[in-house]
Amino acid sequence: MHRGTSIMAVAAVVALSGSLAACSGGGSTSPSAQGSGGGKVTLTFWNGFTGGDRPGVEHLVSQFNSTHKDIQIQMQIMPWDVFYQKLLPAYGSGKGPDLTAMDSNQLPVYAAKGVFQPLDDIFSGGGLDKNKLVKGGVDAGQYQGKQYGIPANFTPTLLYYNKDLLNKAGITSPPANWSQWVADLRKLTLPGGANGKPKQYGMALGVHDTIEVLPILLWENGGGITSPDGKKATLDNPASVQAVKYWAHLITQDHISPIGLSGADADKLMSSGNAAMEVNGPWLTSTLDEAKINYGVSMVPAGPRTQTTLADSVQFSLSSKADPSKKKAAETFLSYWNSATSQKYFAKKTGFPPTRTDVSPSELGGNPALAQFAMYSSKGQTLLPGNQHFAQIQTEVFDPTIEKILNNKGDVGSLLTQANQQLEPLLAGS
Repeated sequence: MHRGTSIMAVAAVVALSGSLAACSGGGSTSPSAQGSGGGKVTLTFWNGFTGGDRPGVEHLVSQFNSTHKDIQIQMQIMPWDVFYQKLLPAYGSGKGPDLTAMDSNQLPVYAAKGVFQPLDDIFSGGGLDKNKLVKGGVDAGQYQGKQYGIPANFTPTLLYYNKDLLNKAGITSPPANWSQWVADLRKLTLPGGANGKPKQYGMALGVHDTIEVLPILLWENGGGITSPDGKKATLDNPASVQAVKYWAHLITQDHISPIGLSGADADKLMSSGNAAMEVNGPWLTSTLDEAKINYGVSMVPAGPRTQTTLADSVQFSLSSKADPSKKKAAETFLSYWNSATSQKYFAKKTGFPPTRTDVSPSELGGNPALAQFAMYSSKGQTLLPGNQHFAQIQTEVFDPTIEKILNNKGDVGSLLTQANQQLEPLLAGS
């Protein structure tokens, strides 16, 4: 998984969401697929796990099929952009998959239109202990108080740092709080580049086409895009405004990061050794390994009010057309996927931390980066969980406002007030 994938998902969902009104599920209706007469139940399963996580997904599905002769998973893997382009038309024609795995930010769009069915029963009698799953992963699958998703993966974003650049600057450990972080970023930003720009940046901070980093900084200062319950817009509250002003000044005046980086730009800057730090998920490790960067991973430094970070999650969902036999079969598969044994394997194979709280970092094969991601999973929270307008909020409100601020297109407080007014109607009913 990711990053770039969720942006393509945003575009696809925005473009196609209008057609959802005609959809209400899908899934196979053949007798063998439905398990009529007590026979084998076949579940069709679509996902976009085409990256480094694909072998882990294929292994778990194959192992499940070989050990559950009465349930078979027929899996189709495709690129995430293709997945989102195909999914709605397939449900609209009654040929959609029984199971899907999709970014948690997109799940509410489908749940709101009746495409998926609630899966709360899996916790009350379906064999999966809710208390043994990372809370953020469970929360990410909820919409209007019901559980429409069960975690396929859940990971916090953490601070990557270039050990060689820190050592060269005389910095012996990663920063633990904002004061240390800012001091380090300034020290690691070196003049002497082309056109008066730094030759080395303290940080590569992506602000569009990427997993969002700035919301973490708002949260850690006591602000946020919305209130914790997601019902009130809070971009214009003092804590949010203060955080944006503070970090915008660091970017535009102290030049700790280039202005307007995409996620891909930030990764390139980090992997080229021209940036000392970046906040990102476990998918960055393979890029840095290939570039032979000597890096470490630590928790995002604590802010003035709290220490938290943004999490990313893919969630399993079940078609609203799936009958009781399919639902029971799906519960069996999802419980298997989220078992301690499966999660230990998946974590070691993919670098994603386990979805469970009862798998310790010491059980994950001695991978130091993976151990860090597992250690801090409980600190992660997804952005705007349960809000069906996530795509619009990100691409039409938040990102453009930050872009204006970083390019000095207006007063920070006034721009955030305008954004807050745009945001309010998008929270109604979510």
